[in-house]
Amino acid sequence: MADKTDHTDVLLEDMNSKFEAILEAVGGMQDQVKKIPKMAERLEEIEHDVTAIKLDTSLTRHDVGLIKIRTEKLEALQDEVKNLQVRVKTLESA
Repeated sequence: MADKTDHTDVLLEDMNSKFEAILEAVGGMQDQVKKIPKMAERLEEIEHDVTAIKLDTSLTRHDVGLIKIRTEKLEALQDEVKNLQVRVKTLESA
């Protein structure tokens, strides 16, 4: 009977040490778990910022497209003006 009691005590001690290890691990995680709500809040802010950046980027892309079209038209007009200037000079010299 004494052997059974000793064996039970050893098992209980082993279980207690395992529980202590679990409690120590959980205790170490408490600081990290406390950070989760703040991290979630920051993540929501980042998602909002990314959405705003995407909107701004699409508007900028549209504006750049308009600028490109207008620049091309201005360049074409500039070429026409140069051609007219050459014609005027040719007519004046004749």
